[in-house]
Amino acid sequence: MIFVLITQPAMATSGETYKYPAGDGTDLTMHAFVPEMPTQSGKAVILYFGGGWRVGSPEQFFPFCSALKARGIACFAPDYRVSSRQGTDAVDALHDAQSAYQWLVSAGDKFGVDKSQIYVGGGSAGGHLAAAVAILPDKSITQAPAGMLLFNPAVDIGRSARLQQLFRNQAKQYSPIEFVRPSLPGAWIVHGTADKTVPYGTVVDFCQRMKSAGNLCELTGFDDAEHGFFNAGRPAYDQVLSALLAHLDR
Repeated sequence: MIFVLITQPAMATSGETYKYPAGDGTDLTMHAFVPEMPTQSGKAVILYFGGGWRVGSPEQFFPFCSALKARGIACFAPDYRVSSRQGTDAVDALHDAQSAYQWLVSAGDKFGVDKSQIYVGGGSAGGHLAAAVAILPDKSITQAPAGMLLFNPAVDIGRSARLQQLFRNQAKQYSPIEFVRPSLPGAWIVHGTADKTVPYGTVVDFCQRMKSAGNLCELTGFDDAEHGFFNAGRPAYDQVLSALLAHLDR
């Protein structure tokens, strides 16, 4: 199966844009939503869009980023390479996601961000990228994320023959569930129980493995909700946003 997330039109625009280095050294755009100095909490969230590593846009998470900014939390929505635009594969997308996160770690002071308080998040394929940044071993990352914020994430990608092609026939090596071990950042997950694109059982299994390894994992299942239920414009958006803000306020 291919994880494709159809996004709703954005209801917010990015106030600032910056450039960060892609995995191949070219420049990609980072959209930044940074609170004014008096309201900054020091926390930051980086959110990766979904789209099956083939399509998608950072605008998917602009509404979330605007709400986080209003709460004093800096939010960053990076573009990354996808097959429909750059002819790349999912491994290239992961390299971009890792580079985007490390860029924020290095540049955090500029935005009033405490580098130990940077959360990684994303939806569907973007959820895979966020979990992979937090879990897969990568020597280029100098600071572990504060936690994972995952929206119907693809955390188990090693079982699909179709996905093997996107991951250079090595999907298991890029599957977050295969690398669960002690002392990982905690995970906050929202997922629809009726999701046919990324089955709910995959995140149940992921959370069980996380807890068995001594890690935090909070999974909220939305009854009868399908893939992409959390997006702006969907009925569950306000509930998901409230839960996210409550989690980050702890």
